[in-house]
Amino acid sequence: MVDLMQQLEGPRTAQQELFYDLEDATAIIGWSVTELTAIAGVARPPDESVSLMKMAALLTAQQKKLRGYADEVKAGRIVRAEE
Repeated sequence: MVDLMQQLEGPRTAQQELFYDLEDATAIIGWSVTELTAIAGVARPPDESVSLMKMAALLTAQQKKLRGYADEVKAGRIVRAEE
């Protein structure tokens, strides 16, 4: 266990940065979808609610894409070169 903890020290690699950036983006999109859905539930004009729900659906689709990319980075199928 101590060996694992020592491996966590130091700067992140470009690969790790890419993975964590994708993970962060999916989390932010997920939060945005939740907020848009809540706002759509209390919006007065129906067309406004429909627009917000469409935005939430589009964001959810993008979130799934980014999550897939993060999985590919983690599996080593997408590799970011060191700068």
